Amino acid sequence: MSTTQHAPIRSPQDPRFAAHSPSSSSSSASSSQPDVIVVGSGIVGSALAYGLGRSGRNVALVERDFDEPDRIVGELLQPGGVRALGLLGLADTLDGIDAVAVEGYQVFYGDRSVPIPYPDQKAEESDLGVSSSSGRVEGRSFHHGKFVQSLRSRALAQPNVTAYEATVRDLIHDPKQPGKVAGITATWKAPPAAAAAAAADTRDSPGSFELRAPLTIVVDGCFSKFRRTHGSSIAPTVRSNFVGLELEDAPLPAPHHGHVVLGKAGPVLLYQIGSHSTRILIDVQGEKLPSAAKGELQAHIRDKVIPQLPEQLRECVLKELDKGQRLRSMPNSFLPPSMQGQSDSAQGVVVVGDAMNMRHPLTGGGMSVGLWDAVHLTSLLSGGEWTPSPARTPARPVDLSDWSALRPALRQWHWYRKNLSSVINILAQALYSLFGADDANLEVLREGCFKYFELGGECVNGPVSLLSGLAPQPLLLVGHFFAVALYSIYTLFTHPRLDARSGKVARPSLLAWPGLVWRSIMVFYTACIVILPVIATELKSNIPSLPGVGGAKAAVGTRGKAKMVDGTEVGGSMLMSYATVVVTLAAVVLLYTRGGGASVLGSAGSSASSSGGASGVVGGGALRMFGSGGRKSFSL
Repeated sequence: MSTTQHAPIRSPQDPRFAAHSPSSSSSSASSSQPDVIVVGSGIVGSALAYGLGRSGRNVALVERDFDEPDRIVGELLQPGGVRALGLLGLADTLDGIDAVAVEGYQVFYGDRSVPIPYPDQKAEESDLGVSSSSGRVEGRSFHHGKFVQSLRSRALAQPNVTAYEATVRDLIHDPKQPGKVAGITATWKAPPAAAAAAAADTRDSPGSFELRAPLTIVVDGCFSKFRRTHGSSIAPTVRSNFVGLELEDAPLPAPHHGHVVLGKAGPVLLYQIGSHSTRILIDVQGEKLPSAAKGELQAHIRDKVIPQLPEQLRECVLKELDKGQRLRSMPNSFLPPSMQGQSDSAQGVVVVGDAMNMRHPLTGGGMSVGLWDAVHLTSLLSGGEWTPSPARTPARPVDLSDWSALRPALRQWHWYRKNLSSVINILAQALYSLFGADDANLEVLREGCFKYFELGGECVNGPVSLLSGLAPQPLLLVGHFFAVALYSIYTLFTHPRLDARSGKVARPSLLAWPGLVWRSIMVFYTACIVILPVIATELKSNIPSLPGVGGAKAAVGTRGKAKMVDGTEVGGSMLMSYATVVVTLAAVVLLYTRGGGASVLGSAGSSASSSGGASGVVGGGALRMFGSGGRKSFSL
């Protein structure tokens, strides 16, 4: 059945975007064929459409519903993401939405807590995009929908961006080149008069139309219907769900900080999303939630979650629960990245954002990864009129219709994004394994991680620089992770603990050491199986044609069906082939030799000594291992 050709979705003066209504010249862009079709106008899609439009590309932005979305995730933007907004010229999208400055984190574990502030702002980093009143680099937290609408309004204010409020039904393939995507077919949410008249002339359904462009960028989010287009054989997996409530005037222990509460029921996050609003996200393990209709979910929160919260917050959360506020949930998915644009069977299409790569939202790094993707892609695919990164922009604009020219650019994008995305992906999955699992060995690592933070200095500055997206250094991440593992083992032997027999709190006696040696081996083994499989997924993603690693061979012939849990196939073996082990060990050796890793086993450092000598063997050496600062800004 034939379909009507594209027409603008609506009047440019849409009241939903009155703050940034497009200029009158935007209507002229709709009369020519677009250079790029962007499917999805969420955070990444809107930012990418704005950047490409500003660079001189003619962009068609297709979104199912331009009304303000109402979601419980995508509400805390790390400082690295704020910097990406600044480079795109979108820092002002954080204005006027009641966004709250975020200065770091406060971590709670039982009756103890430790502050994890963001690093001090350096002079050369004063252009992060938003002002800082704390003297530190800052993130921002907000209502997700308000931020999305602010980004959309800026995108639609670009003369080269034309919006279409429609649902994309399918991708159009070039009949002369079956593997090449030539555009989309879509159905209007509410057909404009011009489209309805054209459809009446051809006796077609007035709701159907098509758009054609040399390049289609799919940014349709975590529930993407076009994810398999780019050839990934891995389907997203869900280990847990976040259940959210919105608290009113909650008495937070550390305002302007994200709060992470560690407990046996799983981690709980709290952060402000407005002057009077606070979001609480409760991690509930398992792919399927307890029934809210039967009161099972409410009972879980009341009996297992609220008692582990800081005392001043318990009444506030219980009040909202008793009021019957709707419990909203989102799955916490994991999807390893895949190199885009290298397959001849999927030309003309690129998958970006959560449709291509997801990680557990515990660390709040997803938006930062997506916005940096928008920076890199805008630079590499620039139309020549503007770029956020001149150093990474080709001398001549890439011909989007020439796949042989586009393929190297997409390969460059993969490597430009690799450092940041791999750090955020590995950190998120590893931390959730430490904080969310109920296992004796993981409990030792969790306790060691908390005590590592208590050392302060670089034991806080390094990890938070990774978390904030300001230190895209995978080796730094691996180093800190194994420093935590070694410090956890050290605390087994040296820190006082409750003796099950005597009931007294004391350091382990020499008689207990043989058992602790075995426990130490198991703790280190557990640390390895937490992080190495996730590293394996990052290594494997570099070469799309790489045969399945370990048990992944079962995925052959079942495209889109194989499932992974942090790099582990369901029912399969760990993704740790000989090649993976060799590469990983090489990375550790490189870190060891370059960073002075031998000092990990040296004497206590000054910072550790000041904390009562607790760090002894590991803590002080770890400080020297990573040097001072431990943070390297993005070089663009």
